[in-house]
Amino acid sequence: MKKINKALLLFVGGLFAFSSCNDWTEMEIKNPGDLTHTNKSEAYYAQLRAYKNSDHQKSFGWFGNWTGAKTSFANALQGLPDSTDFVSLWGNWKNPSQAQLDDLRFVQQKKGTKALICCLVFDIGDQITPAIPEAEVAKGTTWKQWRHKFWGWSNTDLDSCKAATVKYANAICDTIDKYGYDGFDIDAEPNYAQPFQTDKELWNKTGIMTLFIETLSKRIGPKSGTGRLLVIDGEPDAVADSLGKNFDYFILQAYSAGSSDQLNSRYITQAEHFKNYLTAEEVAKKIIVCENFEDHASKGGVNFTLLNGSVVPSLLGFAYWTPTYNGKSYTKGGVGSYHMEYEYGASSAQTTYKYLRRAIQIMNPSLK
Repeated sequence: MKKINKALLLFVGGLFAFSSCNDWTEMEIKNPGDLTHTNKSEAYYAQLRAYKNSDHQKSFGWFGNWTGAKTSFANALQGLPDSTDFVSLWGNWKNPSQAQLDDLRFVQQKKGTKALICCLVFDIGDQITPAIPEAEVAKGTTWKQWRHKFWGWSNTDLDSCKAATVKYANAICDTIDKYGYDGFDIDAEPNYAQPFQTDKELWNKTGIMTLFIETLSKRIGPKSGTGRLLVIDGEPDAVADSLGKNFDYFILQAYSAGSSDQLNSRYITQAEHFKNYLTAEEVAKKIIVCENFEDHASKGGVNFTLLNGSVVPSLLGFAYWTPTYNGKSYTKGGVGSYHMEYEYGASSAQTTYKYLRRAIQIMNPSLK
């Protein structure tokens, strides 16, 4: 563990009689087949939550296929390593079942793990526009026409677009409030090709994306004072540089990066973009670099060459990486993976999430 303040060390020290620090970053799971009962003490969970609130490099992932079912690690947040700091839910968050809500509350309240909703943001109302009413279908209303009607968006009237954007941003925050999620992850990919049609309405109308983020920031993110997170992944540098302080983290899809130089290039792009509003150190502390475990979970990523010439799985290489800018080194925000849950299926029951656990240990070595 790094940079834990003196008061926290005193608190943690008083709990070591009950649980050693490496319990939550252990390489193996106790009773891996049972997610229904816990053998951990309340003192352990208090210590774990204190760790989550300390200054350390974060462990993260996009969690897909979430059902909350307690019979499989692959579908329940409870099956993630205790030391997982936060996740972005990739789907299945709009109408959570009771099993999902129970799963969510357990990791939030016991483990201090945060869960964000996440979606691609291109057009007004993405992901939360209600289904077209039958009466509209009967009139031949298209999905695009219905979206615009529901939110009050008109391509020919900028004021209507602004009002619709404020309504949409607040509706996302209302969803977070309704189900008790911990924030929002904006999947920002305006310059990436997509496998579906989009007009990129929020990106192509002048000032609209900035208004969207500023509206969200009143209720979530570091400017809100609520403790709920606002993060951006994909292309953080696609938003206005003045918005850098509105985000807790910049999450980079550094898929298949094989060296520190490649990661550093991605970091420098962000540092240069936000330099008028954030220092290089502040940008580094927000940077979380992620590997694609939809493709590479079984091996922990692609081959990554460390500065000493040795080769490791890329998720571990990401954990070892130190951002460098103009000759100075800084602490990064953390590491993560896309479809993190695929690592369970790629591991034996006794080494579940072995690469994520190892990455956490590299970044935040256990006190001995």
